[in-house]
Amino acid sequence: MTNREPADIMVVVDLQKDFIDGNLPATDGTRVVEPIKNVLTKFDRVYFTLDWHPWNHCSFKANGGIWPQHCVRYTVGAALPDGILDNLNIENVEFLPKGQAQDKEEYGQFENTKGNNQNLFVKGDKVVVCGIAAEYCVLETLKNLVRLSKEVGFELSVYLEGVASIESNEPLVTYMKENNIKIYK
Repeated sequence: MTNREPADIMVVVDLQKDFIDGNLPATDGTRVVEPIKNVLTKFDRVYFTLDWHPWNHCSFKANGGIWPQHCVRYTVGAALPDGILDNLNIENVEFLPKGQAQDKEEYGQFENTKGNNQNLFVKGDKVVVCGIAAEYCVLETLKNLVRLSKEVGFELSVYLEGVASIESNEPLVTYMKENNIKIYK
């Protein structure tokens, strides 16, 4: 557990080159980079979730999955967009990989994170979520954060201007309405 004052935290989900304009691009992936970059410095802490797959991950079509090969660890496609870390205090940035096990699909970050056994969030934090893709990784990460927010006691909102989808933002927006999750502006 961490012992720090409450902070403003942005969770940036899978803002990686393959989802922006690479092997599995979101329809509006390039559009969200600048809005996200423009607000990052307003936050005390920034957490980047990263798809970090082995080359033979089960989600890839070549291995029986539904997706083209994407975000293979240590490749250009797994990298963050150029300049996204500019002007950030790197001491307040965390990189949180997921999808590392070859035989397990993992859309959402924080699935196995328990409120009483983690050092990322404290009571009173204001957590904002954005990233790619709305109906998959952003939605599943948000669901996990809703659970965590109840355990820890932090506020949660979504920066929709910084969310891109593969097909539609609608599943995310519907979930937000059903769970009274506010839009960050």
